Amino acid sequence: MSDWQIGDDRRRRSTDQLRDLRAANDRQVAWDTEAPADFTYLFHPHHVLVGAEDAGDFEAAVARLDKGVLDEAPRRDDVRLLGGDLVRYVLAERPGGQSVPDILDLLEEGGLRRGAASPDHWVHVSPGGGSGSACPAVEPEETGLTEPWPPVAPQEKGHDVRVVVVDTGWNPPSGNDPRTPWLDGVEGDDELNGPDLRPYAGHGTFIAGVVRCIAPLTTIFVEGFAVGGVGGGGILESEIVRRLEEAIVRKPQVINLSAGCRTRHDLPSIAFSRFHRRHLEGTDCVLVAAAGNDSWAAPFWPAAYDWAVGVGSLDRDGRVSAFSNYGVSADVYALGRNVVNAFPDGTFMCHESPDKGDVRVFSTGMARWSGTSFAAPIVAGLIAREISETGASAADARDAVLARATYDSDPQVGPHVELRQPYPGP
Repeated sequence: MSDWQIGDDRRRRSTDQLRDLRAANDRQVAWDTEAPADFTYLFHPHHVLVGAEDAGDFEAAVARLDKGVLDEAPRRDDVRLLGGDLVRYVLAERPGGQSVPDILDLLEEGGLRRGAASPDHWVHVSPGGGSGSACPAVEPEETGLTEPWPPVAPQEKGHDVRVVVVDTGWNPPSGNDPRTPWLDGVEGDDELNGPDLRPYAGHGTFIAGVVRCIAPLTTIFVEGFAVGGVGGGGILESEIVRRLEEAIVRKPQVINLSAGCRTRHDLPSIAFSRFHRRHLEGTDCVLVAAAGNDSWAAPFWPAAYDWAVGVGSLDRDGRVSAFSNYGVSADVYALGRNVVNAFPDGTFMCHESPDKGDVRVFSTGMARWSGTSFAAPIVAGLIAREISETGASAADARDAVLARATYDSDPQVGPHVELRQPYPGP
């Protein structure tokens, strides 16, 4: 993992991200390739997730393993997940050094249904950046601009709409700052920023600001989870569904989740699938998710689900951003390059190549940022505004917004739906 052994900035950047993530999580981060810069997915080295209905089959399959593969039977974690619908097991030591995916391969060879059990994947904040990565397309950049882009779209009449942003947390000073008046009234879990800003600080605040610019008549709460110096930019699948459950308590009509992950064999995430079944199916709530920033078409969860609205990124000229995922994870595209919105004041040191060690000073209450993380809240805002102005259900508002999108065909991406200028002009 030495920088001198890695031949380009993209690979160095991925390695930088993994170092930070492992250091922040007591080294409980593993990947599916020999070289960390090439990873497809990340996972906890000892956790296995199983749906409650498959737990008996999983335990029976473990019992059939050759003696000596596991020191002892997996332990059921005592954390109750999704009302017991999701079971988290902790694997004992493997004398042969097998990884969690290795054990799952053995179990499936022994008769366990493929997909019945899964690693506990690490979900990344705004993942992306190459062959595998765990960060926004770029780190935040200073801006001399004093107005957001997309700009605030005035709205005089409409119903209040509840939106929950599940993200890094909230920067309370931004809600009282005369430089960012569009955030007045937003609430959330305080991410406790100081003068030295942690990695990923301000991510949730920035996203809440984008939603508010598109849909001013929204009640927004930012549901926080530990990232930055605490979480290294990631959270386990089994933990993020608990944060999503807390979001559901607020009865939102729209949830914005600018995070996600690849999975073993690209199978649907057990955790997100069961969250949907338990809390979203049959309710009037739409989940909008970032498509990821890895420039690939492989499924990225939860954006790739048909029940989620996956959002890819456009540059200002309307072309798909070079970093954006596409295919099954992107139902629609919106501006994600050089978005400008609220950001905490403070000093930020870059952690990723090629800018590693660069110091950026934020003093205007604003930043410029790029990634599918910031395209998603434009679409979330458009759906919220449609609900507000027409009184439509969340599902009908989603359908109306997507129906107004422009169909296009990019020779490299293939047919896709694209939101061209889904916000007021300058």
